[in-house]
Amino acid sequence: MDRGRKAMPVQNKQCHERYIKHCQAMHRNKLKEMKCSIDNKQPKGATHLKTNAKKNALMEERFANIERENRMLLEKMSYIIAKKGGVDNKNESIQYGR
Repeated sequence: MDRGRKAMPVQNKQCHERYIKHCQAMHRNKLKEMKCSIDNKQPKGATHLKTNAKKNALMEERFANIERENRMLLEKMSYIIAKKGGVDNKNESIQYGR
């Protein structure tokens, strides 16, 4: 008998011994009949690590800045085109004035 059950008081020691042996035999039988199994599945990944929220937020901010700068350039180009250009390509120098 193991030490854990020694201190437990029982009414009939022989019946208790027989019950313990029966339980141990059932346990051994279950262990013998048990089928082995190996879990080969991929472990579940953390979805919050896959999304990478900070990187996405930085990319969105970068794209917003690019869009804003493109809009500003487009407005400047539209202003230049509407004004018919501001480039003066006529040389009014005396040397070339003839």
